[in-house]
Amino acid sequence: MFWRQRSPTFLSLWPLLFLIIRLAVHAQNISTSGPVPPLQWINITGLTTGSAPPALRDASIGYFEGTRTLLIFGGESAQGIPQSQTFLLNLDSLSWSQNSPPNGLNSAPPARSAAISGDDTAASYRTGHIVIGGLGNNGEALSDVWEFDYNGQFWSQVQLSPGGPSARYGAVGGKDPRTPTVTSSDSSTPNNSFYLAGGISGKTVNPLSDVWQLNVTGTLSSNNPTAVEASWMQILGYRSGTPSKVGAAGAVVSSTVAGTQDIISFGGCTSSDDTTPSESCASSEAYMIRTDQDVIGSSNTCPVPRIGATVVPNTNGDSSDFNNQVFVVFGLYNHSLWSDEGGLEKGEVDVLNVETGVWDRVLPAGDPGTDGTNPPAYPSPRQGAVGLSWSLALAGSSRSSASDSIFFGGVDTNGNYLNEVWILRAYNAQLTQTNQSWSNSSGQLAGGVSADGQGVTVQFMTQCANPLSPQATQTPTDPGGASPTSSTTPTSTPTYAYDTSVVHKALSPISLALVFPAVIGSRLSMASVTSMQPPGHVVLGVSSILVAVAAYALGVAGLATSFTSITSPFSSMSLGKRSSQLSLALKTGHGTAGLALFIVFYGVLPLLFAFATCYQRSSHRHTDHNREETTSNGDDSRPRLNSTETGEKEALYKGRAASPLRYSDTPVDKPRARTRSWAHLSHLGMPGRRSSESTHDTAVAPTPAHHSFEVVNRPARTRRASGNSLAAFSDPRRPGSPRNLGDTSWFDGRRSMSAVGELNYPLNELSHRPDPSTPGTTILDMTSTSGLMPAAGPTTPEMPRSLDIFLHVLFHASLLALCILSLIQLRSRAPRAAFVVFLIGTALFYTALFALSWSGKPRYSVLTALLARLRGHPTHTGYTPGNITPSRPLSATGSEIPFPTEQRSPYQHYPPYRAASTVPDEYPPTIGHAVNEVNDDDEEDEDTRQRRIEEEMSRRDVSIVTVPRRKLFLTNPELDRG
Repeated sequence: MFWRQRSPTFLSLWPLLFLIIRLAVHAQNISTSGPVPPLQWINITGLTTGSAPPALRDASIGYFEGTRTLLIFGGESAQGIPQSQTFLLNLDSLSWSQNSPPNGLNSAPPARSAAISGDDTAASYRTGHIVIGGLGNNGEALSDVWEFDYNGQFWSQVQLSPGGPSARYGAVGGKDPRTPTVTSSDSSTPNNSFYLAGGISGKTVNPLSDVWQLNVTGTLSSNNPTAVEASWMQILGYRSGTPSKVGAAGAVVSSTVAGTQDIISFGGCTSSDDTTPSESCASSEAYMIRTDQDVIGSSNTCPVPRIGATVVPNTNGDSSDFNNQVFVVFGLYNHSLWSDEGGLEKGEVDVLNVETGVWDRVLPAGDPGTDGTNPPAYPSPRQGAVGLSWSLALAGSSRSSASDSIFFGGVDTNGNYLNEVWILRAYNAQLTQTNQSWSNSSGQLAGGVSADGQGVTVQFMTQCANPLSPQATQTPTDPGGASPTSSTTPTSTPTYAYDTSVVHKALSPISLALVFPAVIGSRLSMASVTSMQPPGHVVLGVSSILVAVAAYALGVAGLATSFTSITSPFSSMSLGKRSSQLSLALKTGHGTAGLALFIVFYGVLPLLFAFATCYQRSSHRHTDHNREETTSNGDDSRPRLNSTETGEKEALYKGRAASPLRYSDTPVDKPRARTRSWAHLSHLGMPGRRSSESTHDTAVAPTPAHHSFEVVNRPARTRRASGNSLAAFSDPRRPGSPRNLGDTSWFDGRRSMSAVGELNYPLNELSHRPDPSTPGTTILDMTSTSGLMPAAGPTTPEMPRSLDIFLHVLFHASLLALCILSLIQLRSRAPRAAFVVFLIGTALFYTALFALSWSGKPRYSVLTALLARLRGHPTHTGYTPGNITPSRPLSATGSEIPFPTEQRSPYQHYPPYRAASTVPDEYPPTIGHAVNEVNDDDEEDEDTRQRRIEEEMSRRDVSIVTVPRRKLFLTNPELDRG
């Protein structure tokens, strides 16, 4: 039965489980939070003088800060011919020139393009520029290494040790200019390392996993032009599953995590053969090769897929976040397959965080010209441009206020070769999507090499590039395939920097989803304002506990799998050694927040609830023990005064006659006739009742069981004066049977004189004629207590204890935070349907909470009490018997017996009894007729007292109005009389 009732809950979770299991682990994502520096494009082509280089693509670019010289070497001209010329641009004077080597040092590298290059600065030992391999004349790949000396303006071929990679071009790599030199124990001069990954060797495209490191050492000067040495070392070898790229762009970035350098590769086409890349086969993921961990990872696919892009590191030092960023600019894409919302035409810069694999798409400010009057200009889309970054401004007077990236050449979408020089200036500030203002953002936009950032703002793009058709993206071609081809795959497979198994992604939200019915079921099983024990509360309570235990177990399992299955940012393609999983657990904000919330929700809260439960039980046991001691010692504090159970009331007053219902073996021959006057009590042999009997002292001797009847636990109430003071004691109706001889008709005796004597007949008639009993006071009627019980009115919501309030608020705050965290992750990583299902479930859960609290379920709840206050309902109860919880369930036997309907008062033979109360009276007494009490030390005899009472009663009319406010117990000791 229990499982049948739970089955709808579990069936409702199957859609969410199915969607999460099918979740796309590498779902597309875009980050628009930044930070990024304020960016501005500046065109300095028209500001330069001298003999500028021709229009080129895939040239080599370098920079030396000591002479403020920008170097352009080689490249492919518009005629498709590799070049061997060297051009130098002085960035102080913005004048072009060609190198002038010393006599005897006129040798130069063979013409080439698409080579790997970087600057080699090692104090006074070397101030040069390294060129590695490339595409030479006749289409052959090169493997030689040359270095250009900035001071002497000559070229020198580097002496290579045996071994090394095959000749290749089109590889990705180089060196980050921020990387310091390293002094080796086996060399007297500092070393610099350059990296090479992938590339084309003849007709073969090497995979990106084929990574080599070139260590350069020695001295270079005009006096010692041939003392530079280098050796190759293979870091990674061929690994299956890694792509081979043509037309990709790359750079090297210093890693702030391991202190080494990471190789970044972006875009291009996946192919195993040497082919001309095409925009239709381009991809948009970036591959990150961590050289010290032997692993490769990939980013998501947010930017538009392109070929021939340019990648440079973000060297701005205003934020530590910039150290892990690269700028991706330029490139060409297929306009019929993709839409980038006009980004590249507006100078779009894609910012990649190499540690997280997340993108930002931003549109920088343009160049309005030196006078600032022209419309802002942007570089046109192009492929084959080369660039580098520096930590200061490369041109202009305010060099310390910004960092520059400079770009040269390329081929535009129309096939035109370019020799333009553009600067992407990053000002020293941080911008995010929510905070796009900085100190110079106001004012008119300024341009030129001396631009200081006035009026510079950036625009964050909120969407990734959109495919225009299902064939817009590519699936990597099998290594044995002939060429890259289009595919019907909707998107290429993106990868997150840190990833976990699908078990963690499924168990965590399912655990929260199970908490929802557990909370709702527990609230339904609690007491409400309308019912202390709701129907089915036991089943609901047990079911809620079992579901909560299942949710707890799944939550713990979900956390455990997050630690055991997490992979490093670069472990999507295993290449050997992997990072420690525990060291990666808290790399992201999601991991840190999730662990903190797990500790609170699954660790601290259960312990606090257990402590609160134990504390409450201990407090109750201590209270019960004190009550037992109070009762056994005969204390006058009346510990059970507020109880509504008749058995408890009877036990407190042992000197009183028991109920005829419990002592049914008492012989009952004839009921004693009742009289109307209080004075008759003394004449019938009943002693006057003293005030000392109103207490429950166990030392008092038991009273003989011949009283009329008593109200055992009448609550204190206010007595008000009545206009008819004798209405309650002088019965205006003719009694149903004679009360005394005066009421007997002597004519009745004459009708049957033959049977009895004349005098004996009225006496017998007086004693045998039964008096109609008050309904509800006979043995039969006493099986019902409902006649004297007022209907329990509806209770009101109440605030829990302070400890419970704290625990409930902490529980719901933690649960809400976990739901928000899960929704964020489902929104970014899961299919939209999974996100919608969980969002709807969360909304239904909180709607149900408010609906139950609005209807008063449960009674002891912060939300229920607050809603009641908002509606104007009281949130506390007065001291009324109906609100007191009985020690055991009340009997419903004889509930059909009504309250006595006779107008004659049932309290004619004895004054109403009211026990002394130690609880503050709900109805404080007012000025009126008090009940006269007899003290033990009263010297007045009984006859005098009775006459005084008779006289007093004859002078007054007393109306007794009984408003039953709590359960009453009546005894009829008159049945014990003979």
